Amino acid sequence: MLDTAQLADAVVHNARALGVDLGKVEAVVLSHNHYDHTGGTIGILKEIGGRVPVVAHPDVLKPSIYIKGTNVRLDIGAPFTRNELLAVGGIPLLVRSSMEVAPGVYFLGEIKRVHPELVPSLEGNYTITDTGEVVEHPLLDDTGIAVAVEGLGAVVITGCGHSGIVNVVEQASRITGMNVYAVLGGFHLVSASRTLIENTVDNLRRLGVEEVHAGHCTGFVAEYMLMEKFGDRFRRIHSGYEATFTAGKFVQ
Repeated sequence: MLDTAQLADAVVHNARALGVDLGKVEAVVLSHNHYDHTGGTIGILKEIGGRVPVVAHPDVLKPSIYIKGTNVRLDIGAPFTRNELLAVGGIPLLVRSSMEVAPGVYFLGEIKRVHPELVPSLEGNYTITDTGEVVEHPLLDDTGIAVAVEGLGAVVITGCGHSGIVNVVEQASRITGMNVYAVLGGFHLVSASRTLIENTVDNLRRLGVEEVHAGHCTGFVAEYMLMEKFGDRFRRIHSGYEATFTAGKFVQ
C-alpha cells in the first residue's frame, strides 16, 4: 500500500467500496512526510491488524512547516511519532537506499535529483534541524515505488513528485533495469511555469514513457499539456480509479 491519505476513515470506506481487504496488506510505503499522504497511517495500521512494515525515507518523521506570505502552517508533516507507530504494530523501516518491498515491487529510496531544473518549487517549506535551527526543507524524503511488469516495463507510482517526476522515472529505470512504461500519481506541477511543465512533458516522452495517469497536485494546466502530448494514453486519476497493466496492454 502506497500512502495513507489524510484520514484513515476515507481510505477504509473506499477500500470497502472497491472490495479491497485491508487485512491483506503486507507492507505500507510512505512517499513523503506531508499529512495528506501520511495522516491515515495509524488508523489504517489498526484496521490491518498485526505487525506491518512501514517503509519510508529517514526524514519522514522530521518536522514539516509551511510559511509563505500570510499562510503559516506549523505542522504539515506526519501526524505521528515513531513510538505511536510501534504501538499499533508498525515496524519502521526507514531507509535512504532503494529496496524490494515485495516481489517485483521496489521502494525507490532517496531520489537522485539529476535534473534540478525539473524539480518543482519547494518555496515555503521548512524543517527544524537537530540543533534547533529552522531551515529550508528540500523534502529529500519524496520518493515512490516501481512495479516491474514482465514483458511491459516498469510502472512508477508517486505521491507528489516533489523530487521532480523526471528524476523519479530515471531512478526507477536504474533500479529495475527496465524502461518505464507508465507513471501514475501527482506531479506537483499545479503552480509550475509553462516552461517547466513543457520540459517535464518532453523529458517523459524522451524517456520512452508510454502512458501517464495523473491527478492530485499535477494541476489542470499540466494535465491539459500532458493530454496534448500523450493523447488517449493520458488518464486523469481520481478516487476509485483502477488501472491494470499486463504485458503489451493496459486495461482501465
